[in-house]
Amino acid sequence: MTELYEQPTRNVSELFGNNEDLTKLYDDDIYTAYTEDLEFMWRWTIYRDDKLVQEGCSLTERASQHAVNHVIAFFNMSAKNKLQPEVET
Repeated sequence: MTELYEQPTRNVSELFGNNEDLTKLYDDDIYTAYTEDLEFMWRWTIYRDDKLVQEGCSLTERASQHAVNHVIAFFNMSAKNKLQPEVET
């Protein structure tokens, strides 16, 4: 598992492609997220351009999905705000 924390991370599909314990929660042009059942918790990871950018844990798979959706929404809003010019008041 230490190879997951190497920066830059190797191709994510190489790491996860054949692992049946992982479930893909999200996938678009920028972000990919996975969750893994560790028996006592669900570990989730989010990758941006194949680099680990956020990880966490949840008690259920559904809670993992909710957490991933929340973090990706935050990332998308942050990126959108960076593109908008600042308004002086």
